[in-house]
Amino acid sequence: METRLKEFINQYPFFCDLLEILDSAVYFCDVNGRLLYINKVAEGLDGYANEEIYGRTVGEAYGLDERTSPMLMALTTEKPVVDKAFRYVVNGREVYQICNARPVFFEGEKVGAYTIQKDVTQLMEVIEQNISLQKKVFSPKEDDLAESRQDIVGADRLLGEHPVFRECKEMAIRAARSDSPVLLVGETGSGKELFARCIHRNSKRKDGPFLAINCAAIPETLLESILFGTSKGIYTGAVERKGLFEEAEGGTLFLDEINSMPLFSQSKLLRVLEEKEIQHLGSKERIKINVRIISSSNVFPEEAISKEQIREDLFYRLAVVNIMIPSLASRKSDIRLLTKHFIKLYNERFQKHIIGLEDEVLRFFLDFSWPGNVRQLKHCLEAAMNLVTDDDLKIKMKHLPAYLLSGNNAATGGYIQKKPVDETKHLKYPEPESTGVFSTIFEKEKEEIIQALLENKGNVSKTAKQLGMHRQSLIYRIKKYNIT
Repeated sequence: METRLKEFINQYPFFCDLLEILDSAVYFCDVNGRLLYINKVAEGLDGYANEEIYGRTVGEAYGLDERTSPMLMALTTEKPVVDKAFRYVVNGREVYQICNARPVFFEGEKVGAYTIQKDVTQLMEVIEQNISLQKKVFSPKEDDLAESRQDIVGADRLLGEHPVFRECKEMAIRAARSDSPVLLVGETGSGKELFARCIHRNSKRKDGPFLAINCAAIPETLLESILFGTSKGIYTGAVERKGLFEEAEGGTLFLDEINSMPLFSQSKLLRVLEEKEIQHLGSKERIKINVRIISSSNVFPEEAISKEQIREDLFYRLAVVNIMIPSLASRKSDIRLLTKHFIKLYNERFQKHIIGLEDEVLRFFLDFSWPGNVRQLKHCLEAAMNLVTDDDLKIKMKHLPAYLLSGNNAATGGYIQKKPVDETKHLKYPEPESTGVFSTIFEKEKEEIIQALLENKGNVSKTAKQLGMHRQSLIYRIKKYNIT
């Protein structure tokens, strides 16, 4: 069999050349599980030379068998193994990889198997360090110190006086009195984690840990091991690793962007919510947990369910309390309050003495669509505060980030599409005849609207969608620019 696999490799000499330029580790074994080839990435990862490992079994070299080695699993079952995450210890070093393995057939005969493995050891180390850091930095003591220095924004004092936002704050305080799951829905940057932290800090769990994980930022193959932990017996040389549910014991676990969690993992989460128990990967032992779950979605629940991003049964379990956080575009009356707060924050941090915004900057802020919400406003003001001089008393248009003045003010960049807001009731736009930077902005925006209307044969709804703005906002601009 070994000869047949060699024959296969020799028949396609360019094949090995291709494998050597991959950034993933590649392994080949024969039908007896003896290693015949590893590429340079695998050599660097494991500390073996190809010649040194040749002819050794996977068990001899790595201490793995058909249950723990994806390549041997594919060899034995004659079925592909897709995106399997596993750990192993080699030459005294623990390695974590995501593997795709397949059996190899040559002229209808099974001659071996191969696996292509992506090393995620550093990523896992970063994630584990982040969890440890969260436990330290966001402990009640550290959180109180941070708030006293105003290094964090929100927490127990979410900023906003808009009626809808105030109602959300009141709901959050009421939700803090129970242990029921909470689902926060809002656009990216609207403050979902701040609401989650506010609920935790006002709850009976405030002395316990608050841990957060963004489900969209973690590869789905790693998510379950991070959430549920891994068993000591799942691989040779392994150590028992706690998951986030155990790390957050007695406190709150915030699952950000739950709509990005794989459906299979959602089914496991549903069982955890119902049974209050978890199992480490690779173990049958059940572990009791005492954790409150707060989750968030940047997609409306109806849409997420219809697109099968969230299981319907899980949604009902997560959304016992459902708080819909308004976008900044729908509560622009809070911009003055937020701006004042951020300027005060950065005055202290940068030792500046800015007293506010120039009138044209305020008008611009009220007109801007803020696709990145409060987070974008905060970063915009931070950028401006870096550019003001000691002679400046107010932030001017020239201090704002260049991208804000690009003419694409209404772009939403894929964020949640809210019910259109009648901006004309509370916004006062500078007249189109204005000179200077506004004149340039208005002229460019007018040209873009005209071009989009022509492309869509005057269809206002299609034009608004193409431009990334609300239909009502487009109608207002059409009237403002006298487009007929």
